[in-house]
Amino acid sequence: MTFVFKMPEVGEGVVEAEVAEWKVAVGDRVEVDQPLCEITTDKASLEISSPRAGTVTRLHGAVGDLIRVHTPLVELDTSGKGASAAPKAAGPPATAPAPATAPAPAAAPQVEAPVAPPTARAAPPPARATNGAGHVGTDAGSGKAAPAVRRRARELGVALDEVAGTGPGGRVRQSDLDAHVAGAPVIPLAPVALPQAPAGEDTVVKLVGIRRTIAERMVQSKRTAPHYTYVEEVDCERLVALREQLKPLAAARGVRLSFLPIWAKLCSLAFRDFPNVNAWLDGEKGELVVKGAHHIGFACDTPNGLMVPVLRHVERKSVLQVAAELEPLLERARTGKAARDELSGSTFTITGVGSIGGVLATPILNLPEVAVLGINQIRKRAVVDADGAIVARSTTFLSPSFDHRVIDGAVGARFVARLKQLVELPEALLLELV
Repeated sequence: MTFVFKMPEVGEGVVEAEVAEWKVAVGDRVEVDQPLCEITTDKASLEISSPRAGTVTRLHGAVGDLIRVHTPLVELDTSGKGASAAPKAAGPPATAPAPATAPAPAAAPQVEAPVAPPTARAAPPPARATNGAGHVGTDAGSGKAAPAVRRRARELGVALDEVAGTGPGGRVRQSDLDAHVAGAPVIPLAPVALPQAPAGEDTVVKLVGIRRTIAERMVQSKRTAPHYTYVEEVDCERLVALREQLKPLAAARGVRLSFLPIWAKLCSLAFRDFPNVNAWLDGEKGELVVKGAHHIGFACDTPNGLMVPVLRHVERKSVLQVAAELEPLLERARTGKAARDELSGSTFTITGVGSIGGVLATPILNLPEVAVLGINQIRKRAVVDADGAIVARSTTFLSPSFDHRVIDGAVGARFVARLKQLVELPEALLLELV
């Protein structure tokens, strides 16, 4: 008997998903709740598991293909004879191609090789026990874990059955993995990036998963919104001194204080004078939606590509509160543990590569936002003070980009001038104390 398993609904409003990795091949025997494939929707990765036991007779789509919800994904022979019958099914390739001719399974190891070590897939996946949560993100072995945890366990070469879970019902968390491998060499998460080709050779890598989503969004942003970038040099001497004074006070409360929480609060203050910068533009309706809440996104470089985790209601929080919430939020994004709602809904984005270097950048808008702030490296530079003397001061270049459809050049310049005032007198934050 042939059972056609269709792509399930994996999120509100999601109509299709991209196949990021096949975990089975035609002819494989699968058990109930065994992962069939990993899919990508927007910026979330999920595992799709089998609702029935049987033998795989057909995979619908190759790695990188988009499969619409409620359309065939995998076909299974559930008669119990599939394991022996599969090799004989090579005659009608339209319905049950032989393993040797199935294009999707053969391509998967080559496309995904830069992402995970080959040893992580040497053994076939063990049978999974049902967890009653549909067939998305099921248990790994006899231990329960989220898809991101299972993926990291594979990359580390760790069997989840051997990890003691401290989550609800024995669920394995990222911290449990860390504890398990403590003292042992850890295989770092490999970034989803184009690999370096050997000298004189070409390497073709299909853009799939989050990398393709990022590419599509960047093209959409540049094609839709007329960008312009305004650059201003800012004196950060007092900002640097203030942070140095506050760092030990924050540390005493268990909070690491970076510059980002301070930048976020300063931007939030500037929005009071320039509310249109904290807004969404609906181009089809011709409406600018000025946002009352300051949901600030932070462009984050992760092993899985660019993520923008969102810290909500910055306008209601102190610098200490922002710092306390921001650090774990960024960590969840870097380790693939961020929830879907933590990666959407930003009204303004901050991006920076100061820790790497650089003088300025021209950031791309995170649609439907109308502004993004680029913050560059703070470094000592020779400047001329009010008395005409050349002195060394800590400075940086702010390089925000704006959507010229709604933010005119003069408005953008005035917004940056206001932000410059706040940066050069960060003690103004004291006025916001309740």
